Amino acid sequence: MKILLSLILSICFLAIPAHSKELRIALSTFERGLDPQENTGNSGAPMLYQIYDTLIERESFSTPLSFKPGLATEWRQVEPTVWELKLRKNVLFHSGDTFDAYDVEFSLDRMYHQEDPAFSAAWGRWHYNFKDAEVVDQYTVRIHTIRPEPAFLTLISSRSAGIASKDYQEKVGFENSKLNPVGTGPYKVTNFVPKESLTLERFDKYWGAPAAVDKVTMVYVPEVASRITGLVNKEFDLISNIPPDQASALNMDGIRTQGVTWPMFHVWLISMNISPTDNPLVRKALRLCTDRQALVDGIWNGLAGTPTAHQFPEYGSPLYIEGLELIKFDPAEGRRLLAEAGYNGEEMVVSHPGNYYLYGDLAAQVIQQQWANCGIKLRLIEEDWATYKKGKPHKDTNFRAWSNPMYYPDPMGAMDTHWSPKSWAAKDNLWTPSHPEWNKTYEIARFATDVNERREAYKKLLELSEEESGWLLLYKPHELYAMRDDISFEIPIAQRPYVIPLRGGEIKIGN
Repeated sequence: MKILLSLILSICFLAIPAHSKELRIALSTFERGLDPQENTGNSGAPMLYQIYDTLIERESFSTPLSFKPGLATEWRQVEPTVWELKLRKNVLFHSGDTFDAYDVEFSLDRMYHQEDPAFSAAWGRWHYNFKDAEVVDQYTVRIHTIRPEPAFLTLISSRSAGIASKDYQEKVGFENSKLNPVGTGPYKVTNFVPKESLTLERFDKYWGAPAAVDKVTMVYVPEVASRITGLVNKEFDLISNIPPDQASALNMDGIRTQGVTWPMFHVWLISMNISPTDNPLVRKALRLCTDRQALVDGIWNGLAGTPTAHQFPEYGSPLYIEGLELIKFDPAEGRRLLAEAGYNGEEMVVSHPGNYYLYGDLAAQVIQQQWANCGIKLRLIEEDWATYKKGKPHKDTNFRAWSNPMYYPDPMGAMDTHWSPKSWAAKDNLWTPSHPEWNKTYEIARFATDVNERREAYKKLLELSEEESGWLLLYKPHELYAMRDDISFEIPIAQRPYVIPLRGGEIKIGN
């Protein structure tokens, strides 16, 4: 029976031409709107990358990070807080409008000026040091920062700095534009149904390397089993977010898998302003009572990454600090700290979005059991992702499950997006560090120009974060892509997690 099934599946896959230039992709999460300045989550990453260009682009597979011309052909720093960029001419938006400096001003200033809360997340995660985009002439802009910005090239090349059409948005309105998005990227949107499907087609008038695929259809399939079945039944050519324990179900002719341990943490944000997690001793105890290696071994088959500090090897030398072992598992010390804090079994509450984060629901259950061994009573509240993402945490919620990706290979690529004074976690009054050295040390780690000075400041930040204990790092998730065996691509390490590389030269289909 097993041999017969394998033969049938092989015939099914041979029925798909190796030279096919259409891809059908099943995704585990999906977006409700596709505007580059509004959309900051993991769900939008594989979509925005295809639709929008940035002024300066990253070499997607470079280590260390390097850059190349995008919608700007050249750039220079003319003053400590001013960068001038010369723009590419004869670039068309998917709508047929011609790209120029006014589109840059429109796209970036709505984020920089902070007049509309729709763009506050992107501003707080990446662009809070940016002040203004100034039109010098039709093909020259100057971008002003509040203070000298050592990460200017990195931040201006983030997809949240993608350029949208001013004329188009003013014509159709913001709500319509994010449902019918228009960029200058290699793919144009021909159909978008929020939380359901996205159809992209090659934009033949693209200014750069032609798109690698004629047509791409992305479909929302939240269930792991349905994604796998769809690939096996040749409904899909590529599926994402497959847990490692399902690898055996994909071990058959015509299918190959590709694993990746993402440079990101699944994390619980700890409310530092409600009882009993307003007590730093309690927060420290929670960390000590969490067996991360058991989570990695039991849930992820040992393939996920066990954190020892809030850092990633992808930073490279000298910013990555070898041998830093700050995160411990010591339930006896955790129980001692709980007793010292006067904790007497009050219920704590975690809010989490089910399995939006792969295995997130299982992790919550395991942590509930681990903490019970320390005498901690934990209640789990599962919420729908749409409600979870847009809503505020309940006033009595002690923990909020989230992810903390490395958006670019630098300590601030993960730290600044969540733990700066401008971050959403700070704005929601979850992350409120009180250590007198925190802000001063953060300033050095974020804005110093000397790399060794930044390294030492970041090391100190990590040590201070153990005192504050305002977050609980769980693990670095290990996930699989599965695909027809004639499809191959590299993970674009210079881009944020979950980007699927479909631009020219980034993916191979057929022999």
